Amino acid sequence: MSPSYPSGRDVLRESVAGQRRDVVLGSLLGSGHQLGEALVPVLIGVVIDRAVTRSDTGALALWLGVLAVVYVGLALSWRFGAWSGDRSAVRAEHALRVALVRRVLHPGGGAEEGRLPGALANIATEDAKRVGAVNMSVMYGISALVGILTTAVVLLRTSVTLGLVVLLGTPVLLWLGHLLSKPLETRSAAEQERAAHASAVAADLVAGLCVLKGIGGESTAIARYRTTSHDSLRATLKAARAQAFQSGMVLALTGCLIAVVALVGGRLAAQGSISPGQLVSAVGLALFLLGPLQVLAWVNAGLAQGRASATRIAKVLATPHTVTAGDRILARPVRGALRLTGVSHGDLRDVDLTLRAGERVALVGASGAGKTTLAKLVAGVHRPTAGRFG
Repeated sequence: MSPSYPSGRDVLRESVAGQRRDVVLGSLLGSGHQLGEALVPVLIGVVIDRAVTRSDTGALALWLGVLAVVYVGLALSWRFGAWSGDRSAVRAEHALRVALVRRVLHPGGGAEEGRLPGALANIATEDAKRVGAVNMSVMYGISALVGILTTAVVLLRTSVTLGLVVLLGTPVLLWLGHLLSKPLETRSAAEQERAAHASAVAADLVAGLCVLKGIGGESTAIARYRTTSHDSLRATLKAARAQAFQSGMVLALTGCLIAVVALVGGRLAAQGSISPGQLVSAVGLALFLLGPLQVLAWVNAGLAQGRASATRIAKVLATPHTVTAGDRILARPVRGALRLTGVSHGDLRDVDLTLRAGERVALVGASGAGKTTLAKLVAGVHRPTAGRFG
């Protein structure tokens, strides 16, 4: 069967679609949490207008009870929503790891070509983790948008001007956040590439430790790894700076939007267009907006990192097989044997070996003795330069 050639988008789409039940449940519960958070300043304004200013003890007790119920509801929604989102992220990460391992261990081979074992291990761990975290980003993003929409609706009912400030300012803020996440996506990809290379070099050095000690190459190996590790550190710092810049700029823009909402609300209260309780609600909602907008900034960063990691995963999954399946069905039971006579390839010289059907053979030898080369010859990945198969 011919291998598939997925793209990074296909990896992301499958990661989310495969856990859609938990993602939908987490999004609904997260939206309930954000709805409750947005209602808190509204209820405080109602308490001021209907109980405090009128000195109505009964109304005060009633609305405080309503406020307590809302608090309980939003707390439970957050708890179970976060649990559902975490579960979707972990399961998606696990599914990607299994898919990567299955591809690497496929009899057709190919995934290991041009990649050291440490690099593949990094892709199956860190990159899979970042792609799995996209499920959390989707859940939190939907919840934050519900919170922003609820705030806009409440402000529109209070004052059309306040509502329009939020409705017009939020899309601009989201667009700017998306633009600011582009450098982060590029630097995140470079960061993971360097980290994978550092892991690969470390694994390579550990695997050849005996040989290095035998030839006295410890100092050279250490110098090589130090250089590789420094390259990885620089790439990580560049990605961290890009993320800090993106988060800081979005936070600054968010503060400007909140300041505008508070300023407009204060002027409307001074003119008598809204009540004191409505002014408190408007300022509270403006402060509440800081949370969802910060979440959206985090979501943009998470999606940027997820896209970069998904592209790396897709390249491994899309690697063509180096050994294709035959078109004949083996006889049952399998008879005969595979015989290597005077086979030579690379460092191997004049190898004679007989492998009978169903026989299990272990290859034992020092590092660099040619075990991998012999295994690839038997599997048909390499062709011998001398000798014959019989």
